[in-house]
Amino acid sequence: MKTQKYSVNQHLIETILAWVNSGEIAIPEIQRPFVWDATKVRDLMDSLYQPATSP
Repeated sequence: MKTQKYSVNQHLIETILAWVNSGEIAIPEIQRPFVWDATKVRDLMDSLYQPATSP
């Protein structure tokens, strides 16, 4: 018998940010220094926000 250990849920970015801002969830501290510049971070967030396209 298989036991489900986790589930996948999709939430809007706005919802997740609201949870972070309210303290409902927290983003853990990163142990090593953050090395990306603001442009690379922006590009990553933009790519995550874009709808997936079929090949």
